[in-house]
Amino acid sequence: MSLPLEGIVVIDLARMLPGPYASMILADLGAEVIRVEDPKYPYASPPPFFQKGRHRESAFNSIIMRNKRSISLDLKKEPALEIFYKLVEKADVILETFRPKITNKLKIDYDTLFKINKSIIYCSLTGYGQYGPYEQSAGHDLNYIGICGILDLNREREREEKKDLERKPILPGVQAADIGGGLVSTIGILGALFERENNPNKEGQYIDVSMTDCVFSFMPMAAAFQFSRGKYDGITKPRNPLHGEVPFYSVYKTKDNKYLSIGAIEVKFWQGLCEGLDRKDLITKGNALGSEKEQVFQEVQNEFLKKTQDEWMEIFSNIDACVMPVKNFNEACNDPQIKARNMILELDHPRFGKILNIGSPIKYSRTPLTIRSLAPKSGQHTKEILKELNYTDEDINNFKKAGIF
Repeated sequence: MSLPLEGIVVIDLARMLPGPYASMILADLGAEVIRVEDPKYPYASPPPFFQKGRHRESAFNSIIMRNKRSISLDLKKEPALEIFYKLVEKADVILETFRPKITNKLKIDYDTLFKINKSIIYCSLTGYGQYGPYEQSAGHDLNYIGICGILDLNREREREEKKDLERKPILPGVQAADIGGGLVSTIGILGALFERENNPNKEGQYIDVSMTDCVFSFMPMAAAFQFSRGKYDGITKPRNPLHGEVPFYSVYKTKDNKYLSIGAIEVKFWQGLCEGLDRKDLITKGNALGSEKEQVFQEVQNEFLKKTQDEWMEIFSNIDACVMPVKNFNEACNDPQIKARNMILELDHPRFGKILNIGSPIKYSRTPLTIRSLAPKSGQHTKEILKELNYTDEDINNFKKAGIF
Protein backbone atom coordinates (compact mmCIF):
# COMPACT_ATOMS: atom_id res chain seq x y z
CA MET A 1 0.00 0.00 0.00
CA SER A 2 1.56 3.27 -1.12
CA LEU A 3 0.98 6.64 0.49
CA PRO A 4 0.04 9.78 -1.48
CA LEU A 5 3.55 11.33 -1.46
CA GLU A 6 5.57 8.13 -1.58
CA GLY A 7 8.68 8.68 -3.71
CA ILE A 8 8.80 12.44 -3.01
CA VAL A 9 11.98 13.56 -1.24
CA VAL A 10 11.85 16.66 0.97
CA ILE A 11 14.97 18.36 2.35
CA ASP A 12 13.89 20.16 5.51
CA LEU A 13 16.11 23.02 6.69
CA ALA A 14 13.37 24.57 8.82
CA ARG A 15 13.55 25.37 12.52
CA MET A 16 11.18 25.99 15.42
CA LEU A 17 7.47 25.21 14.79
CA PRO A 18 6.17 26.53 11.42
CA GLY A 19 8.44 24.72 8.92
CA PRO A 20 8.72 21.44 10.84
CA TYR A 21 4.92 21.41 11.14
CA ALA A 22 4.69 21.65 7.33
CA SER A 23 7.25 18.87 6.82
CA MET A 24 5.44 16.76 9.43
CA ILE A 25 2.34 16.83 7.24
CA LEU A 26 4.41 15.95 4.16
CA ALA A 27 6.08 13.11 6.06
CA ASP A 28 2.73 11.81 7.31
CA LEU A 29 1.58 11.80 3.68
CA GLY A 30 4.45 9.50 2.81
CA ALA A 31 7.22 11.83 1.63
CA GLU A 32 10.80 10.97 2.60
CA VAL A 33 11.67 13.96 4.76
CA ILE A 34 15.37 14.45 5.50
CA ARG A 35 16.07 17.08 8.09
CA VAL A 36 19.39 18.83 7.59
CA GLU A 37 20.30 20.13 11.03
CA ASP A 38 23.00 22.50 12.21
CA PRO A 39 25.08 20.65 14.85
CA LYS A 40 25.56 23.96 16.67
CA TYR A 41 21.90 25.02 16.77
CA PRO A 42 21.04 25.46 20.49
CA TYR A 43 17.26 24.99 20.27
CA ALA A 44 17.11 21.67 18.44
CA SER A 45 15.61 19.84 21.43
CA PRO A 46 13.09 22.11 23.20
CA PRO A 47 11.27 21.23 26.45
CA PRO A 48 9.21 19.58 27.82
CA PHE A 49 10.85 16.16 27.84
CA PHE A 50 10.13 12.50 28.17
CA GLN A 51 12.63 11.46 30.83
CA LYS A 52 13.89 8.22 32.33
CA GLY A 53 17.07 8.27 34.39
CA ARG A 54 19.76 10.11 32.44
CA HIS A 55 17.89 9.87 29.17
CA ARG A 56 15.49 12.50 27.93
CA GLU A 57 13.91 13.44 24.61
CA SER A 58 11.85 16.42 23.53
CA ALA A 59 8.13 15.60 23.70
CA PHE A 60 7.55 18.49 21.29
CA ASN A 61 9.92 16.95 18.74
CA SER A 62 8.22 13.59 19.17
CA ILE A 63 5.18 15.10 17.48
CA ILE A 64 6.51 17.40 14.77
CA MET A 65 9.62 15.36 13.83
CA ARG A 66 7.91 11.98 13.47
CA ASN A 67 8.27 10.02 10.22
CA LYS A 68 11.48 11.93 9.37
CA ARG A 69 15.20 11.23 9.17
CA SER A 70 17.93 13.56 10.36
CA ILE A 71 21.41 14.38 9.10
CA SER A 72 23.71 16.83 10.88
CA LEU A 73 25.71 19.18 8.62
CA ASP A 74 27.56 22.42 9.29
CA LEU A 75 26.72 24.15 6.02
CA LYS A 76 29.29 26.87 6.66
CA LYS A 77 31.97 24.30 5.81
CA GLU A 78 32.64 23.49 2.17
CA PRO A 79 32.59 19.67 2.43
CA ALA A 80 29.18 19.86 4.16
CA LEU A 81 27.94 22.04 1.33
CA GLU A 82 29.06 19.46 -1.22
CA ILE A 83 27.16 16.76 0.71
CA PHE A 84 24.10 18.99 0.76
CA TYR A 85 24.29 19.52 -3.00
CA LYS A 86 24.31 15.73 -3.46
CA LEU A 87 21.13 15.53 -1.41
CA VAL A 88 19.60 18.24 -3.58
CA GLU A 89 20.29 16.22 -6.73
CA LYS A 90 17.77 13.57 -5.66
CA ALA A 91 15.32 15.90 -3.89
CA ASP A 92 11.94 17.17 -5.00
CA VAL A 93 11.37 19.84 -2.36
CA ILE A 94 13.47 22.19 -0.24
CA LEU A 95 11.83 23.80 2.78
CA GLU A 96 13.61 26.54 4.71
CA THR A 97 12.79 29.21 7.29
CA PHE A 98 15.94 31.37 7.33
CA ARG A 99 15.65 35.14 7.35
CA PRO A 100 15.70 36.45 3.74
CA LYS A 101 19.13 36.50 2.05
CA ILE A 102 20.72 34.14 4.61
CA THR A 103 20.42 31.30 2.11
CA ASN A 104 22.40 33.38 -0.40
CA LYS A 105 25.24 33.70 2.12
CA LEU A 106 25.13 29.95 2.76
CA LYS A 107 25.02 29.24 -1.02
CA ILE A 108 21.81 27.25 -0.67
CA ASP A 109 19.43 29.76 -2.26
CA TYR A 110 16.91 28.82 -4.97
CA ASP A 111 18.97 30.11 -7.91
CA THR A 112 21.98 28.08 -6.78
CA LEU A 113 20.01 24.88 -6.23
CA PHE A 114 18.01 25.28 -9.45
CA LYS A 115 21.28 24.93 -11.35
CA ILE A 116 21.83 21.60 -9.62
CA ASN A 117 18.26 20.33 -9.97
CA LYS A 118 15.84 22.13 -12.29
CA SER A 119 12.93 20.11 -10.89
CA ILE A 120 13.43 21.40 -7.37
CA ILE A 121 10.49 23.07 -5.60
CA TYR A 122 11.90 25.52 -3.09
CA CYS A 123 9.65 26.90 -0.34
CA SER A 124 10.78 29.77 1.89
CA LEU A 125 8.57 30.27 4.95
CA THR A 126 9.36 33.50 6.80
CA GLY A 127 7.66 35.98 9.08
CA TYR A 128 7.23 38.81 6.61
CA GLY A 129 8.16 37.33 3.23
CA GLN A 130 11.06 37.92 0.86
CA TYR A 131 10.34 41.61 0.26
CA GLY A 132 8.68 44.58 1.93
CA PRO A 133 9.78 47.03 4.65
CA TYR A 134 9.80 44.34 7.39
CA GLU A 135 11.71 41.76 5.32
CA GLN A 136 14.71 41.70 7.68
CA SER A 137 12.82 42.28 10.93
CA ALA A 138 12.87 39.60 13.60
CA GLY A 139 9.51 38.25 14.67
CA HIS A 140 7.43 35.54 16.29
CA ASP A 141 3.79 34.49 16.11
CA LEU A 142 2.60 37.30 18.39
CA ASN A 143 4.20 39.92 16.14
CA TYR A 144 2.58 38.54 12.98
CA ILE A 145 -0.93 38.36 14.46
CA GLY A 146 -0.33 41.83 15.91
CA ILE A 147 0.47 43.36 12.54
CA CYS A 148 -2.32 41.63 10.62
CA GLY A 149 -5.19 42.65 12.90
CA ILE A 150 -5.99 39.34 14.56
CA LEU A 151 -4.57 40.30 17.96
CA ASP A 152 -6.60 43.50 17.99
CA LEU A 153 -9.75 41.45 17.41
CA ASN A 154 -8.85 39.14 20.29
CA ARG A 155 -10.28 41.18 23.14
CA GLU A 156 -13.21 40.94 25.51
CA ARG A 157 -16.26 42.28 23.73
CA GLU A 158 -17.14 45.92 24.10
CA ARG A 159 -20.05 46.42 26.50
CA GLU A 160 -22.52 49.23 26.09
CA GLU A 161 -22.22 50.35 29.72
CA LYS A 162 -18.40 50.06 29.80
CA LYS A 163 -17.34 51.68 26.54
CA ASP A 164 -14.64 53.75 28.21
CA LEU A 165 -12.91 50.78 29.89
CA GLU A 166 -9.67 49.51 28.34
CA ARG A 167 -10.00 46.16 26.55
CA LYS A 168 -6.43 44.96 26.27
CA PRO A 169 -5.67 42.41 23.50
CA ILE A 170 -5.59 38.85 24.87
CA LEU A 171 -2.78 36.52 23.84
CA PRO A 172 -4.24 33.48 22.03
CA GLY A 173 -3.36 30.03 23.32
CA VAL A 174 -2.52 28.69 19.85
CA GLN A 175 0.15 29.93 17.45
CA ALA A 176 -2.09 30.81 14.49
CA ALA A 177 0.68 32.29 12.33
CA ASP A 178 3.11 29.43 12.96
CA ILE A 179 0.59 26.66 12.31
CA GLY A 180 -1.12 28.64 9.55
CA GLY A 181 2.21 29.30 7.85
CA GLY A 182 3.00 25.59 8.00
CA LEU A 183 -0.37 24.67 6.53
CA VAL A 184 -0.19 27.23 3.72
CA SER A 185 3.37 26.15 2.90
CA THR A 186 2.17 22.55 2.63
CA ILE A 187 -0.64 23.58 0.30
CA GLY A 188 1.81 25.60 -1.80
CA ILE A 189 4.23 22.68 -2.04
CA LEU A 190 1.48 20.22 -2.99
CA GLY A 191 0.23 22.62 -5.66
CA ALA A 192 3.73 23.07 -7.06
CA LEU A 193 4.27 19.30 -7.18
CA PHE A 194 1.03 18.89 -9.12
CA GLU A 195 1.94 21.72 -11.51
CA ARG A 196 5.42 20.27 -12.10
CA GLU A 197 3.91 16.99 -13.26
CA ASN A 198 1.75 18.87 -15.75
CA ASN A 199 4.35 21.20 -17.21
CA PRO A 200 6.34 19.86 -20.20
CA ASN A 201 9.78 20.74 -18.82
CA LYS A 202 9.11 19.23 -15.37
CA GLU A 203 10.64 22.35 -13.80
CA GLY A 204 10.10 23.23 -10.18
CA GLN A 205 9.57 26.73 -8.88
CA TYR A 206 10.10 29.05 -5.95
CA ILE A 207 7.44 29.55 -3.25
CA ASP A 208 7.50 32.61 -1.00
CA VAL A 209 5.22 32.23 2.05
CA SER A 210 4.89 34.96 4.67
CA MET A 211 3.30 34.05 7.99
CA THR A 212 1.94 37.60 8.22
CA ASP A 213 0.29 37.17 4.81
CA CYS A 214 -1.18 33.87 5.97
CA VAL A 215 -2.88 35.19 9.08
CA PHE A 216 -4.00 38.34 7.27
CA SER A 217 -5.81 36.06 4.81
CA PHE A 218 -7.51 34.24 7.73
CA MET A 219 -9.93 37.15 8.32
CA PRO A 220 -12.48 37.14 5.48
CA MET A 221 -15.28 38.09 7.89
CA ALA A 222 -13.47 41.11 9.33
CA ALA A 223 -12.35 42.04 5.80
CA ALA A 224 -15.89 41.81 4.45
CA PHE A 225 -17.20 44.26 7.05
CA GLN A 226 -14.29 46.61 6.43
CA PHE A 227 -14.23 46.41 2.63
CA SER A 228 -18.00 46.83 2.37
CA ARG A 229 -17.42 50.43 3.35
CA GLY A 230 -15.66 50.83 0.01
CA LYS A 231 -12.06 50.77 1.25
CA TYR A 232 -9.93 50.45 4.35
CA ASP A 233 -10.79 53.92 5.57
CA GLY A 234 -8.98 54.15 8.87
CA ILE A 235 -11.96 53.17 11.00
CA THR A 236 -10.42 51.50 14.05
CA LYS A 237 -13.35 49.36 15.13
CA PRO A 238 -14.55 47.19 12.22
CA ARG A 239 -17.68 45.24 13.11
CA ASN A 240 -17.25 41.47 13.43
CA PRO A 241 -20.32 39.60 14.66
CA LEU A 242 -18.34 36.37 15.10
CA HIS A 243 -16.10 37.95 17.71
CA GLY A 244 -18.41 37.80 20.70
CA GLU A 245 -20.31 40.90 19.59
CA VAL A 246 -23.66 39.12 19.52
CA PRO A 247 -25.48 36.91 22.06
CA PHE A 248 -25.86 33.95 19.70
CA TYR A 249 -22.09 33.51 19.23
CA SER A 250 -20.37 33.70 22.59
CA VAL A 251 -19.14 31.87 25.69
CA TYR A 252 -21.26 31.58 28.84
CA LYS A 253 -20.44 30.51 32.38
CA THR A 254 -22.33 27.66 34.07
CA LYS A 255 -23.30 26.99 37.69
CA ASP A 256 -20.15 24.92 38.34
CA ASN A 257 -17.83 27.66 37.08
CA LYS A 258 -17.31 25.96 33.73
CA TYR A 259 -18.17 27.33 30.31
CA LEU A 260 -20.20 26.55 27.21
CA SER A 261 -19.48 27.70 23.68
CA ILE A 262 -22.58 28.88 21.82
CA GLY A 263 -22.48 29.04 18.02
CA ALA A 264 -26.17 29.56 17.28
CA ILE A 265 -25.63 31.77 14.21
CA GLU A 266 -28.54 30.58 12.09
CA VAL A 267 -32.07 31.50 13.19
CA LYS A 268 -33.06 27.85 13.69
CA PHE A 269 -30.14 27.32 16.09
CA TRP A 270 -30.94 30.47 18.06
CA GLN A 271 -34.53 29.27 18.33
CA GLY A 272 -33.27 25.91 19.60
CA LEU A 273 -31.06 27.67 22.15
CA CYS A 274 -33.97 29.74 23.45
CA GLU A 275 -36.15 26.64 23.68
CA GLY A 276 -33.47 24.76 25.61
CA LEU A 277 -33.20 27.70 28.00
CA ASP A 278 -36.99 27.82 28.25
CA ARG A 279 -36.78 31.45 27.12
CA LYS A 280 -38.88 31.61 23.96
CA ASP A 281 -39.36 35.32 24.68
CA LEU A 282 -35.77 35.85 23.46
CA ILE A 283 -36.26 34.22 20.05
CA THR A 284 -36.78 37.54 18.25
CA LYS A 285 -33.95 39.29 20.09
CA GLY A 286 -30.86 37.52 18.74
CA ASN A 287 -29.84 40.61 16.77
CA ALA A 288 -30.77 43.19 19.38
CA LEU A 289 -28.64 46.33 19.51
CA GLY A 290 -27.43 48.74 22.17
CA SER A 291 -28.78 48.39 25.69
CA GLU A 292 -31.29 45.74 24.60
CA LYS A 293 -28.43 43.57 23.33
CA GLU A 294 -26.72 43.87 26.70
CA GLN A 295 -29.95 42.79 28.36
CA VAL A 296 -30.14 39.69 26.12
CA PHE A 297 -26.54 38.80 26.95
CA GLN A 298 -27.33 39.10 30.65
CA GLU A 299 -30.56 37.12 30.41
CA VAL A 300 -28.84 34.25 28.57
CA GLN A 301 -25.97 34.29 31.06
CA ASN A 302 -28.35 34.23 34.01
CA GLU A 303 -30.09 31.17 32.59
CA PHE A 304 -26.84 29.26 32.08
CA LEU A 305 -25.84 29.99 35.69
CA LYS A 306 -28.82 27.95 36.90
CA LYS A 307 -27.35 24.57 35.90
CA THR A 308 -23.99 22.83 35.60
CA GLN A 309 -22.16 22.26 32.34
CA ASP A 310 -23.12 18.57 32.32
CA GLU A 311 -26.75 19.36 33.04
CA TRP A 312 -26.91 21.79 30.15
CA MET A 313 -25.22 19.30 27.82
CA GLU A 314 -27.88 16.75 28.77
CA ILE A 315 -30.61 19.26 27.90
CA PHE A 316 -29.02 20.21 24.58
CA SER A 317 -28.08 16.66 23.62
CA ASN A 318 -31.30 16.42 21.60
CA ILE A 319 -31.61 20.05 20.52
CA ASP A 320 -29.88 21.49 17.45
CA ALA A 321 -28.42 24.66 18.92
CA CYS A 322 -24.62 24.45 18.43
CA VAL A 323 -23.86 24.15 22.14
CA MET A 324 -20.63 22.52 23.27
CA PRO A 325 -18.54 22.47 26.47
CA VAL A 326 -15.34 24.48 26.74
CA LYS A 327 -12.62 21.98 27.70
CA ASN A 328 -8.98 22.23 28.66
CA PHE A 329 -6.48 20.16 26.65
CA ASN A 330 -6.48 17.26 29.10
CA GLU A 331 -10.28 17.10 28.99
CA ALA A 332 -10.17 17.31 25.20
CA CYS A 333 -7.87 14.27 25.09
CA ASN A 334 -10.56 12.32 26.92
CA ASP A 335 -13.43 13.62 24.83
CA PRO A 336 -15.33 10.76 23.15
CA GLN A 337 -15.24 12.53 19.77
CA ILE A 338 -11.45 12.97 19.90
CA LYS A 339 -11.09 9.32 20.90
CA ALA A 340 -13.46 8.09 18.21
CA ARG A 341 -11.39 9.92 15.59
CA ASN A 342 -8.13 8.37 16.87
CA MET A 343 -6.55 11.76 17.43
CA ILE A 344 -4.48 10.44 20.36
CA LEU A 345 -2.09 7.64 19.42
CA GLU A 346 -0.08 5.40 21.73
CA LEU A 347 3.39 4.48 20.48
CA ASP A 348 6.07 2.10 21.71
CA HIS A 349 9.33 3.86 22.55
CA PRO A 350 12.49 1.80 23.15
CA ARG A 351 13.48 3.88 26.21
CA PHE A 352 10.28 5.34 27.62
CA GLY A 353 7.77 2.58 26.92
CA LYS A 354 4.35 3.84 25.88
CA ILE A 355 4.26 7.48 24.77
CA LEU A 356 1.42 9.52 23.31
CA ASN A 357 1.27 11.43 20.04
CA ILE A 358 -1.27 13.40 18.00
CA GLY A 359 -2.92 11.58 15.11
CA SER A 360 -3.25 13.02 11.62
CA PRO A 361 -6.52 14.86 10.96
CA ILE A 362 -6.47 13.55 7.36
CA LYS A 363 -8.53 10.36 7.20
CA TYR A 364 -7.97 8.54 3.89
CA SER A 365 -10.24 5.57 3.17
CA ARG A 366 -7.72 3.53 1.19
CA THR A 367 -4.28 4.76 2.29
CA PRO A 368 -4.60 5.64 5.99
CA LEU A 369 -1.82 7.75 7.47
CA THR A 370 0.21 6.37 10.35
CA ILE A 371 3.24 7.24 12.43
CA ARG A 372 5.73 4.93 10.75
CA SER A 373 8.80 6.00 12.71
CA LEU A 374 9.53 7.89 15.91
CA ALA A 375 11.13 11.32 15.82
CA PRO A 376 14.89 11.07 15.29
CA LYS A 377 17.49 12.66 17.49
CA SER A 378 19.35 15.49 15.77
CA GLY A 379 21.76 13.91 13.29
CA GLN A 380 20.64 10.35 14.09
CA HIS A 381 20.77 9.20 10.47
CA THR A 382 23.90 11.09 9.39
CA LYS A 383 26.06 8.03 8.67
CA GLU A 384 23.16 6.14 7.09
CA ILE A 385 22.38 8.99 4.69
CA LEU A 386 26.04 9.58 3.84
CA LYS A 387 26.41 5.93 2.89
CA GLU A 388 23.33 6.24 0.67
CA LEU A 389 25.21 9.06 -1.07
CA ASN A 390 28.09 6.58 -1.66
CA TYR A 391 30.50 8.00 0.92
CA THR A 392 32.87 5.44 2.43
CA ASP A 393 33.55 4.79 6.11
CA GLU A 394 36.86 6.56 5.66
CA ASP A 395 35.10 9.60 4.16
CA ILE A 396 32.66 9.66 7.06
CA ASN A 397 35.45 9.48 9.65
CA ASN A 398 37.25 12.33 7.92
CA PHE A 399 34.08 14.39 7.88
CA LYS A 400 33.64 13.80 11.59
CA LYS A 401 37.23 14.83 12.34
CA ALA A 402 36.73 18.00 10.32
CA GLY A 403 33.64 18.87 12.36
CA ILE A 404 31.24 18.59 9.41
CA PHE A 405 28.76 16.84 11.73
